[in-house]
This record gives sequence, structure tokens and C-alpha cells, in this order.
Amino acid sequence: MGMNLDAIIYLQRHGYLTQSNNRLLDIGPQTIYFARAEQIREIVERQGQPAAGAAAVERLVHFSTPRPGERTTMLSEIADLAAIEYEAIDVCPGLKNTNIIDLNFDAIPEALRGASDVVLNFGTTEHILNQWNCFEVMHDAAKVGGVIYHQLPASGYLDHGYFCYTPLFFRELAHANGYSIEFLAVTYAGENRIDALGLTSLEGDTVLREPAHLNENNRVPQLNVHVVLKKTTDESFRPSLEIATSHSPVNERMRARYSDAAQLQDRIDSLQTQLNDVINSRLWRTMAPLRQGYRLLRRAVLTPSSQRHSAPST
Repeated sequence: MGMNLDAIIYLQRHGYLTQSNNRLLDIGPQTIYFARAEQIREIVERQGQPAAGAAAVERLVHFSTPRPGERTTMLSEIADLAAIEYEAIDVCPGLKNTNIIDLNFDAIPEALRGASDVVLNFGTTEHILNQWNCFEVMHDAAKVGGVIYHQLPASGYLDHGYFCYTPLFFRELAHANGYSIEFLAVTYAGENRIDALGLTSLEGDTVLREPAHLNENNRVPQLNVHVVLKKTTDESFRPSLEIATSHSPVNERMRARYSDAAQLQDRIDSLQTQLNDVINSRLWRTMAPLRQGYRLLRRAVLTPSSQRHSAPST
């Protein structure tokens, strides 16, 4: 998992990562590739911190070029210089503040729930089978008003990760959860050589054709998708429902799962929270004797007189 510093500078320049909104959650601790000294200085300055020393900056720049046997610069190290409150989650220990969480199974810890101004998903979730849990964890981690920045494979990644993502996926995810789409674009990310991967390519969209080259060099371009989603409500995460290829309207019972049922569950959860607050209040405890007296009186009134006065049989 790696990134360059353009994304952090973008978030700062557009007001998503500031001195007052500086809690960042990294979905998989990111390595930083090919950093430049002026980038690091801009990040530190925009966070209102004293200018970083030349030696510290040069060390981070030097180690941002991957070399065999050396550890590459980590985002957490630059966050330290800029006083960004950095947390990460991963299945492996990280350099700093890495919470051991398995995105196939685990929910966001309570300490991180609704706490992040920025959530970064840079080349992580394509490696995880349980996509629902991944996107629910990120939703739950973000503050209302916070953003989730995804930079993920869009196409052409034939030997990397389990998934590629379409812009349609993010548009419909945003619609289901009330996110505002702050930015959405695709970028070129190199090529894949089909021959080198030991794959067969066929001419045309059918398995009945003969093997053929897709182009002169039998390569396909790789694209990444960049999308910044702003969380606008405190509602629970909802999946989207993609029905473009359906041959008829969606079954009403199925549709209810994505609309009325989800809204009803949110309302139930809200009412349960309110009820718990009442039960745990001092007034509720003080009124306990009165409630008990009321129950006894109600039982006496509702019990038939024949049962109240009848003598035991002999």
C-alpha cells in the first residue's frame, strides 16, 4: 500500500484536513513514494507547525524512494512533523498507532467511531473479500462532515488484489448513504502485459474465438479511480442496490431491505438509545416506588372480583 503526497496536499488545499480538523484514519498504513522536500514543507506549514528541519525532511525524501532492504517512508512519519492526529488499522503491526483489525470480520472500535475528519483508503480494500464490512467500517469511522478518500484500481489490474471499482459503484454508494461526491476522476496507472501473466486473450467477446492479441503488444492500460465522499448524516451504513441489468421491477420485499426497513431500523436504534437514557436517569430511579405502586393498583383494578374474593375450595 503506497501513495504520493499529492492527496494530502489536495485535502489541505480544499479544507478537508486543517489545523482544527486533523484526525486522520489510514486504512492500512501507507508508505510514501517519491516525496519532494517542498511537498513535506507545505504539509507541515499548512498544519500550522514550525518549519521542519532540513535533515528530517531530507531523510524522509531519501527513504521515499524504495530500495531493497530498506524501510520506505511512512505517512505516519510525515503526520508526526505536521501534528496530524494519525491512526491506522491493519492485520499487521505498523510503525505508529496501528489498531489490529481484520476488515473481513471486525467492526470499528468504539474509540474510533465517528472520530475521523479524514479516512484514507489508498489501495487497501481491493485486497479484502468482505467489501460490505470494509465500507461500513469506513462509514462508521468518519465524522459527520468528514471525508473518505478512496484511491483504488478501476480497470486493468489483472494480477493485483481481488477487486476493481467502477465510478458507478461510488455514485450509488453515495446515493444510498447521503454522501456528497466532492471529487471523482480516473487516472492512468501503467499497463499490464497479458503474455507475461500467462493469460490467454481471445478475439471478440466470446470463448468460441481463437486466441488473439488485444493489441500490438498485448497490453491493457491500468486505471485508478479517485473519489472523495463527504459524510453528511449520522445514519447507519446502507448498501446500494444496482439493478441496471434486471429484467423486471425489483421485488417489493427485496426493495424494503434497502429503504423502509433500513429507515425503520435506524428509528428503532434511536428510540432504544432514548429509552436507555431514560432508564439510566436519576428521575427514573427516584420514581421506582411510584411505578411499583401503580402496577399493584392496576393489577387490583383489572383482576375480576370473583378471583379477588373467592375462598379456596375444600
